[in-house]
Amino acid sequence: MKLLRKTALFLALALLVSSMMFSCKDKDDEIDRDGWWLSDAGGRPSTPDDLPDDIDFEGFEFLVLYRNGLISETEGSFETEANPVDQTVYERNLKIQSRLNAKITWIPTDAGSLADTTNQISTVLNTQEEYHFFITTNNSIVINGNNSRLVDLSFADYINLNQPWWWKDVIEELAFDGTTFNFLVGDMNITNINKMSAFYFNCDLIQERLTMQPKDFYNMVDENRWTIEILEQLSKKCYRDLNGNQLADADDSYGFACVGGETLDQFVFSTRILDQLYERSSDGRSITLNFKGNNDLVTVTEMITNLIHNNEGVYNWTSAPTGTYDSTLIQQFSEGKYVFLPQRLTAATTDFMREMESDYGIIPYPTIDEGDEYVSFIQQSSTSVCVPVVAERLLDKVGICIEALCAEAYRYTTEAFYNVALKNKYARDDDASRMIDLIYETASKSFLCEYNYKAASICSIFSSCISNQTSVATQIASKAEAAQNQINQYISETFRSMS
Repeated sequence: MKLLRKTALFLALALLVSSMMFSCKDKDDEIDRDGWWLSDAGGRPSTPDDLPDDIDFEGFEFLVLYRNGLISETEGSFETEANPVDQTVYERNLKIQSRLNAKITWIPTDAGSLADTTNQISTVLNTQEEYHFFITTNNSIVINGNNSRLVDLSFADYINLNQPWWWKDVIEELAFDGTTFNFLVGDMNITNINKMSAFYFNCDLIQERLTMQPKDFYNMVDENRWTIEILEQLSKKCYRDLNGNQLADADDSYGFACVGGETLDQFVFSTRILDQLYERSSDGRSITLNFKGNNDLVTVTEMITNLIHNNEGVYNWTSAPTGTYDSTLIQQFSEGKYVFLPQRLTAATTDFMREMESDYGIIPYPTIDEGDEYVSFIQQSSTSVCVPVVAERLLDKVGICIEALCAEAYRYTTEAFYNVALKNKYARDDDASRMIDLIYETASKSFLCEYNYKAASICSIFSSCISNQTSVATQIASKAEAAQNQINQYISETFRSMS
């Protein structure tokens, strides 16, 4: 399984946690950030990096292009009403600027939309406009195969990928050959935690409609019994005809809602098939796709097709408007329209969920069979750090800046977001907090999902077949050869362009 590192995820920080703990019910509570920020007591704050002690860049200005909206990974905020994570990021930047005697200028892209951001980054790379590094979503750069126009950061002397703030397994997974590191992922990339698949349930509604308690779901997960089949059985019992017209329509209440690809991809790729999609050769110079004859691919699509289409407890948006997945569904779940919410950890951080009257539980997505390991798919809109070739001549400076920012994020920002906000403010009970750890530990990426458009979009087959109730085996048979040829061509061209 292509998982995040499974070492101790977060060191015990008694002083930090005791100063920052607060209840999800007290939404306006302040925390003692001074005690947290200034503490030099053990754990993360004292974790050293390998950078020289006498760095002096004499006021050098780093220009950083980032996708508009990624404030919590880039410039943060000094405003008193800003959330603690953004305030900590702002303080992180001040600290690093002082340490390096440098200035970091954060420049957002002109628009936050995927298409506009992708086009702007492509223009910047084509014209070699002066930027020292980028922080952007993978679906605005990785999927476009820009490797040849980015620096291989495995050669950056001051970036130590063996340090705990780098997610080395994910970095290797994003590399087109497993060893050329054009895209870095680390603790400064909070969006990667947000984009991990997470499944929610309304604690009041599971008692009312299923005569179940939150502990029943947590026990199912602990005993590896939480499967797609169980979800199908439970969701069928959740439908309620609220308007009494004896028709299943938008005014009724359901087990959960499906908006198409966003929902279906999370279901499909949060199973064991994620590890079966492809195989790299030992030298990284070729990739073999594993689609033909893969029974698991057929099984999971059939199971989810049945779950979605042969189930009165599932509401299908026939034409879901843009933003439905990340806004409308979360809002409707928070208002009690659905018993379940298949989503990502992002949902827990929204105002909708923070203000939700009923308590909610958080668990991983269901598996194909009992006993399967859980998989928490990190969606393609997670983020990476990369350096354009125009900045390669300054790689020592750039590498030091990136390493310093990521190390400082590991020491403070991730603690603020993960242990304080996510696990103690947004989670409603200790079991949900424990499940967030499980989701993090089982988070997974797939090279092929990231580079889907370089392989005849073969990873899009599953959601399409489920939506249209067509045979995935037939679609794979018709597309597998073209996908293999395209990925072969892409790998070959990338090696040739970088030689």
